Amino acid sequence: MQLQDKHYTEFLEQGYTVVENFYPEKTRTRIATELRKKMPPWEEIKDDPPESGMLRDIFPYENQFFNELTVDPDLITFVQRILGTQHIHFRYAHNWTRYPNGPKEHRLHRDNGNNSLLPPCDNVYYGQISSWYFPEDVPEDHAPMMVIPKENGDDVAKAVSLEVQAGTQMIFNTFLWHSASEFKGNAGQRYSVTRIYGRADHYWEGVSHYTNKGSNKSFQQFIGSLTAKQRELFRFPPAKHPYYTHETLEALEKHYPGWNSNEEYVFEQEKH
Repeated sequence: MQLQDKHYTEFLEQGYTVVENFYPEKTRTRIATELRKKMPPWEEIKDDPPESGMLRDIFPYENQFFNELTVDPDLITFVQRILGTQHIHFRYAHNWTRYPNGPKEHRLHRDNGNNSLLPPCDNVYYGQISSWYFPEDVPEDHAPMMVIPKENGDDVAKAVSLEVQAGTQMIFNTFLWHSASEFKGNAGQRYSVTRIYGRADHYWEGVSHYTNKGSNKSFQQFIGSLTAKQRELFRFPPAKHPYYTHETLEALEKHYPGWNSNEEYVFEQEKH
């Protein structure tokens, strides 16, 4: 679904927006199916569930389908609009499952102390943008997200519960007070696909960096499949950067097979 002006306005006013039917039904079904392969539903593990009551799969994913979701064009365009720049960076992503035996206590918080060196402020450009996609229904007893709309500050009494239908995308500023709620049901699970982005010039931000993933085979395959512009999202120099020479392009092709398959990178010698 193309994010609309009303979602942008809601985000600015509330600190978050909720978008139903974000992906076509075929994509929603695939996301749910692929999540279940990596993180089984409660019925399959209820006799021996994870002690924490949660499972998490962190970027870069072995399943390239989930890596590809991090470059969703509608989401990227929306984040660029919110942050007031075309130059943004992918920060972090994970797929998460909560089960009935999960934590019973939850504290409303802001994703800032573990995401930035600077305290929160009122300027939206200094917040990072977090997106949570729910491929299955999240009813009241399946640990729905709790949020405090921006206008209510940190007034816990004014927190609202976001029970959502399958296929809903929630997008919020990391300065927003939020939390998962208790999983009160006795069966089922809550799946979510999380992606976080921020301004490229905000080097003090980021919950986790991936510059140590250059030798990860899944990461190499993913980066090799991208366009030059998409790679900028992951901190790679733009196509006309002086780093690129005949030697470095050869090295990049070995490291990230398919690197210059579209012949987007031209080194200095070829420009004259």
